[in-house]
Amino acid sequence: MNIKQYALSVGYNKNSKIPTMSLNIQNNKYCCCRCGAGGYSIGLYAKVRNIDNKKAYKELLERECFSTEKSKIEISPINLLKDIEIRDAIYRKFLDMLKLDICHKRYLNNLGFLNSSIEQCLFKSIPKSYIKRRLIASKLSKIYNLSGIPGFYQEEDWSWCFCRVDGFFVPVFDTNGYIQGLSIHLNKSFNNTSDIWFSSNNKINGTGARNWVMKSNIDENSNSVILTDNLLLGHLINETINYPVIAFQNIANSYIILKEIENTEINDIKFVYRASKGAETIDYITNRIFKDLIPLGYKLDIKIFRNYKDFFEEDFNVNYALTKAS
Repeated sequence: MNIKQYALSVGYNKNSKIPTMSLNIQNNKYCCCRCGAGGYSIGLYAKVRNIDNKKAYKELLERECFSTEKSKIEISPINLLKDIEIRDAIYRKFLDMLKLDICHKRYLNNLGFLNSSIEQCLFKSIPKSYIKRRLIASKLSKIYNLSGIPGFYQEEDWSWCFCRVDGFFVPVFDTNGYIQGLSIHLNKSFNNTSDIWFSSNNKINGTGARNWVMKSNIDENSNSVILTDNLLLGHLINETINYPVIAFQNIANSYIILKEIENTEINDIKFVYRASKGAETIDYITNRIFKDLIPLGYKLDIKIFRNYKDFFEEDFNVNYALTKAS
């Protein structure tokens, strides 16, 4: 059976009575001259089987394992998170390949970040060009195996890539200075949030991000801490006043907070939020975070942050009644 006969027999273009689709086995592409459809083998297989690309990828991968012409491509189990040392090395190399747009640098400067702090925190803009993202991921994949690294995934032609989002990367460090993962600060808020995780869940050979927490300057003798649901704000607090801080995003309850402050002397907790947040958002956050902390006897307070100068005031402006959260 020749290629055109096979293309007709799979029935992808059922309106055609003559072979109209060709397959190129050299570059793994297909093209239908009747309907204009085209792409790579995984997408074609998915359409023929009426399944999504991720399931098609898995099925083809299983067939590949028993092929007598098995390729040299090595695939790690999907969504298996790599160790933090490996993630740190890959993310640092990745960020080193990127630049920070002037608009993002000005935004950070207006918040209070010094240029030296911006470089130290490794903030970098996300490339808008699809070709550039492909080239960067391809170059990175020749150095590291990107399987198990949240944010990266393979496309239908087996090449590595990462999605475009309008914003810049905010690294999330652990207490040892390793990059756990990357957050993305969006240029414009989406679904009432300005921050999302750099993740590739439900992508071909992709890996989902975790709700990582960034903790700084906390030891067993610490007796107070600042909480913030904004990782970028957490960086700023650490850079300006070097105060014990726990920064997070998208957590569902206070369990993570309790876990981070166990085995310490912390009793005084201040939750700092940006002044731009609405009342409903504050109600939701405080009920989510403080509902389990208030009965445990912690001294709790909520503070408004407008700009970095607020950190040097003797006391932030109190703008919320904690009894409401209890």
